[in-house]
Amino acid sequence: MPEFKSSPSRLARLFRSSRDQWKERAAVKQKKLRALEIKVRDLSESRARWKDRAVQLKQEVNELKAQIQTEAQKKGVSAESR
Repeated sequence: MPEFKSSPSRLARLFRSSRDQWKERAAVKQKKLRALEIKVRDLSESRARWKDRAVQLKQEVNELKAQIQTEAQKKGVSAESR
């Protein structure tokens, strides 16, 4: 162990203070990390829901376009002339 010039009681107090500060910083970082993990999870779920909704609506639009085209062909009118 290295030789220190300060008294052992002062060193103990300084080391304890340093340790406590380190623990506090680590706890704050852990809380921030946890909050960010939750945010990423929530945003990922939200994005997946919106993506599913967009795919569903696109499919519905395609079905409606096909339905319009079928009805137009029955009447003898091309859907492109509309």
